Amino acid sequence: TYHLAQLFLSFQPAPDLVVLTGDRGMMTAQEADSPRAIAAAAWYVNHVHRDAGEAAEARVDLAEQAAAMLPSGENVDHIARRGLLHLAAALSYAKTGEQANAWRYWDKADAAARQLGDDYAHPWLIFGRGIVDGYAITMHNDLMQPVKALEVADALDLGRIPSATRRSYHLIESARAHGMLGEGTAAVSLLGKAFRESPETIQYNLHTRSVLPELAKSGPRMVRDDALALARDLGVPV
Repeated sequence: TYHLAQLFLSFQPAPDLVVLTGDRGMMTAQEADSPRAIAAAAWYVNHVHRDAGEAAEARVDLAEQAAAMLPSGENVDHIARRGLLHLAAALSYAKTGEQANAWRYWDKADAAARQLGDDYAHPWLIFGRGIVDGYAITMHNDLMQPVKALEVADALDLGRIPSATRRSYHLIESARAHGMLGEGTAAVSLLGKAFRESPETIQYNLHTRSVLPELAKSGPRMVRDDALALARDLGVPV
């Protein structure tokens, strides 16, 4: 319940409540003395503190401690949650520009995804081949490597991601890479596709809301009307 509340609140102008639900989720998991619940809570807490710009080392320590609590062995759920925490560490390091550490942890997440198989996706954490590849787009963007981000995006199979929210997010991140390269036409096209995948996801995405007004005003002429129409559909002031 706390994780669902955190996801809802992350799209609202209520940062204090996002932090509160993240902390409450972790507290409840610890009180339950459940390594699986703690692992999931650590993934969500990492998102909160990464977006708040908190020290990467603290986020990585949390992810490693939670991963160490999971029993070793071939349990599929444990492998997925451990891989998810390695992905959390990779995203944290990418956010702060620590490329070597970022890809070292991504390799661990990749190994877990390969162990689980290409067709596996966790029922609600969605860890699997699809999001490991998808979040590599975000990592390249954060590391200011848009060309590499688009190489990953070109090979990404969205069909392996059984979540409209995640599919929309990775499309937005692909659009962000095109935007970094000044490729407004491609960016608008991908934002439109992200809207068709999940209108709610793109409506509250901060990157989308920040770039659409500029694309509608001074983007490539052939897609200005498309950017303007999308902005209006999303309620973004232009």
